[in-house]
Amino acid sequence: MNHVSEAQWVAYLADEIPEALKIEYENHLYSCDKCLSAYMEAMEKEETSLDLEGFDIAGPVMDSISRLEGGSVEESRPRRKGKSLRTITRHYLIAAGFTILLMAGGVFQSLTEYVDSVESSSDKKTQSLTEDLIDKTFTWMDTIEKKNKEGFRNE
Repeated sequence: MNHVSEAQWVAYLADEIPEALKIEYENHLYSCDKCLSAYMEAMEKEETSLDLEGFDIAGPVMDSISRLEGGSVEESRPRRKGKSLRTITRHYLIAAGFTILLMAGGVFQSLTEYVDSVESSSDKKTQSLTEDLIDKTFTWMDTIEKKNKEGFRNE
């Protein structure tokens, strides 16, 4: 399958493509990092547009007009809640699938092993530096003590 463009991901998020194509896109996400980044960018744009819709002033005004005309508010509003719930569920399942895939691949295990190795190596370097400083101090003190003993013998 070829790469999916960001415009196609926007159509996917808006639920404007056939179900068979949705499944194909979702399966492609598991194997293509480029399409995954395009999908994430499309999701961010979709979130931004949804945030802007939340500041819509015309909504309450249209509700009032609808009540005055005798219609119900629910009839005048488009059904977006069902689509968004389906979309949220789909996104959750994709994220859960990636998490399981990463866990099965051992990515998280290798990360923890890497962090442990870095921590242990930094501890060893700190201990060796401290030990070197202590050794040099004792050596310096020993030389001063030897000089003092030799000075007392020469007098």
